Amino acid sequence: MFEGCEPVEPLPPPGFAPEAVAACAEEILDRLGRAERPVMMVGVEIRRYGLEERVAELAKRLHVPVVTSFMGRGLLASGDTPLLGTYIGMAGQPEITQLVENSDCLLLFGVIPSDTNFGVSEKRIAGSVPITARDRAVSMGFHRYSNIPLEAMVEELLRRVAGQAPRAEGARTEYPHGLEADEARVTPPDIARAVNDLFARHGSMPMAADVGDCLFTCFDIENTELVAPGYYATMGFGVPAGLGLQAATGRRPLVLVGDGAFQMTGWELGNCRRYGWDPIVVVFNNQSWEMLRVFQPASRFNSLDDWRFADLAGPLGGEGVRVSTRRELALALDRAANTRGRFQLIEVMLEKGAVSTTLARFVEGLKRRH
Repeated sequence: MFEGCEPVEPLPPPGFAPEAVAACAEEILDRLGRAERPVMMVGVEIRRYGLEERVAELAKRLHVPVVTSFMGRGLLASGDTPLLGTYIGMAGQPEITQLVENSDCLLLFGVIPSDTNFGVSEKRIAGSVPITARDRAVSMGFHRYSNIPLEAMVEELLRRVAGQAPRAEGARTEYPHGLEADEARVTPPDIARAVNDLFARHGSMPMAADVGDCLFTCFDIENTELVAPGYYATMGFGVPAGLGLQAATGRRPLVLVGDGAFQMTGWELGNCRRYGWDPIVVVFNNQSWEMLRVFQPASRFNSLDDWRFADLAGPLGGEGVRVSTRRELALALDRAANTRGRFQLIEVMLEKGAVSTTLARFVEGLKRRH
């Protein structure tokens, strides 16, 4: 404590009217009961307000399909919540896109209406039709309930459905597994498949991702705790975020980062030796700003030089390896998982133009929109 500074007492939470919460919950359940195609989408606010476990229980008791928003990716990663996947509009899996956009009662819990979450939607779903519960307010159609804390709303809904049995675990998204460890060149979908195989063998890991195709690749990886700069699209976030993950949780993270972002903040790995951190860092090196290239393929400024990041891992206190084939990638990930005490950097050499399936759909969706 600094000399002269008094302790700061937290302000008490603002009051609310229980009668308003009860009326709002009654209307939500009435709309859900009359719906033929209800869907629940959960967003980042349920994590911010510490409601993840309670919302997971509510999702099971309401007996409705559950998805996360783009910014909510990584929520409900543990437990038996029947999570189907992540909604990304035209960039996502078609079955999830159709499920959400054709719903006649879409319940948005803690979902921030923004271009990041709904920018590639084929239909306008963030307007007056969904039930939106966030930021101490609930709106549904032309009805709006002010000063309704999300926590109070969740607890009231749970109280009202307390007699309903939780639904058994439902069908989840089938993520790709079974990388063929051959001499073919690695692509971003191969990285997702290899990481899923790694999680199957060694257990899941929390992930940190930078912006660009490394973030879009996460949507083909098993749902696990994820921190990423989806809202602000802040390049250079991935490596420092991964270090913060290990410092805050004590768990070893997997970091996905592009070569452009690694040029900015990859050198933060030099702090690992000092603090005893040992993340696994996968660098997507296509020697370009690939996400910009897919929008402006003729722009020469997208090309980057080859900095040979794996060669720099040793002086920074870690171990590095450069891979270009699927066999080399599989071996490198297994070796990294079995090596503790020093950070492991896997520099994956990708061909220009090789992108994840999600980024390809994202670009195509935006082109159709414009």
